[in-house]
Amino acid sequence: MKKNILIIGPSLKMGGIERASSNMANVMRQNHDFHIYFIAFFRQEKFFKLDSGIEFFEPLGFNETKINFLRSILWMRSVISTINPDTILVFNYFYGAIVRLALAGKKYPLYISDRASPLYQWPRQVKWFNDFIYKLLPPSGIVAQTGIAADYKRKFFKNRTRIKVIPNALREVMLYPEIKREQMILAVGRLGDPLKGFDRLINVMALLKNLDWNLVIAGGDEDGEYLKKQSADLGIENRIIFLGKVKEIDKVYAKSGIFVIPSRSEGFPNALCEAMAAGLPCVSFDFVAGPRDIITDGFDGLIVENGNVPALAEKLDFLIENEDERKRLSDNAKHITERLNQLKIGNLYLQFILGEDE
Repeated sequence: MKKNILIIGPSLKMGGIERASSNMANVMRQNHDFHIYFIAFFRQEKFFKLDSGIEFFEPLGFNETKINFLRSILWMRSVISTINPDTILVFNYFYGAIVRLALAGKKYPLYISDRASPLYQWPRQVKWFNDFIYKLLPPSGIVAQTGIAADYKRKFFKNRTRIKVIPNALREVMLYPEIKREQMILAVGRLGDPLKGFDRLINVMALLKNLDWNLVIAGGDEDGEYLKKQSADLGIENRIIFLGKVKEIDKVYAKSGIFVIPSRSEGFPNALCEAMAAGLPCVSFDFVAGPRDIITDGFDGLIVENGNVPALAEKLDFLIENEDERKRLSDNAKHITERLNQLKIGNLYLQFILGEDE
């Protein structure tokens, strides 16, 4: 008899958690031993698509722009009872707490895929709610994306729940061998998020000895005026290009020469993994969390002391001047597609939420 697996995510609009949750549902759907169900917390514009065999639920008449807490709890409890799943996987720690409360008194196995950086500061009321619910009603298990994130969760949960490190699955990155690489240093992320560290990267560009390579920043709905002002103040505005939101990011990966990630903190740096899969030599600050779970320093990328701007500039100058080193790192980096294969990661999730890894 087929088992019912329920996945719960924010919605199907464009976003990191939305992509991870919908991808996981589609990957699990490929295993025909299961019925896959998907519940969205919000009724929003759909960007990602689910396999036609996945039964989809979303709220009607509420949770369109902001969450209605009480209606969400009552609706979740009703829908989940109708589905009667054998196990539940919720993407996002806060949404997991809401679902846990909605299922108080019921015995469904509930697993949470925690997406936030260990250093992320929840709003005070959300943090209080999360802590209260999880202390009173711990879930069956927590999936952490990195070893550091798992350590943080172990300190909170002690031995009250199972915790397992499973990295993000890597989407298929399109390769364009016909596109010639240019003298471009690429960074990707939301311009308005200070944790992305683009201000640090602009300071790095001001220290580069090589003046032939440009910095290209892709991503974000914001115009990045504060970054443009910073680059103008440093006299390097003509060497920094802001692409804005990019639909075909894989083509940008294909024509870039080096990828850099200057973040202060991440949950799991997906753009770094995608750049490695695209064959880019990558340089990263040693932030919390992710780089050391992804890069083997000196083998398939370079890691620099977090916040050490002169050291990052030095590494970039080194790569710019050494084409052979760029190629060596590039060749090794491509193996990340094997490590983070979607089916492989999906099977790790299945084993965990079905208790088959114990």
